[in-house]
Amino acid sequence: CSYLHSSVWYGNPSMDGKYMHWDHVLVPHWDPKIAASYPKGRHMPPEDIGSSFYPELGPYSSRDPDLLESHMEQIGAAAAGVLVLSWYPPGLADDNGEPTEDLVPAVLDAAHRHNLKVRNRPTERQTDTFIPLLQKS
Repeated sequence: CSYLHSSVWYGNPSMDGKYMHWDHVLVPHWDPKIAASYPKGRHMPPEDIGSSFYPELGPYSSRDPDLLESHMEQIGAAAAGVLVLSWYPPGLADDNGEPTEDLVPAVLDAAHRHNLKVRNRPTERQTDTFIPLLQKS
């Protein structure tokens, strides 16, 4: 069984009113001398996004139900049996997005429709908060 990592914190103007995570801060080089020669600021979607690879579907929104179905189909076609979901505990988000706990039930339902298992990415902060979300779905 293969595992595939996924994050549900991406947003775009058509679904969310703004870009989220696609426009994160340009990550500086760890050596300050080298970092000084690189640009600073943020990525500027839709052409320049905070990703090493440009998604075939463009800078999407994780809240798009059609996209969620498409992603689950792709995961199934790739023969991955488990989706490892990365998310922040209820009410929390990083500096590049907004809380996403309301998306977890939709992800679980879509994964179930495609015979995929879901596992939260195990971190100390997230483990205890996943169970209540499972109970809501």
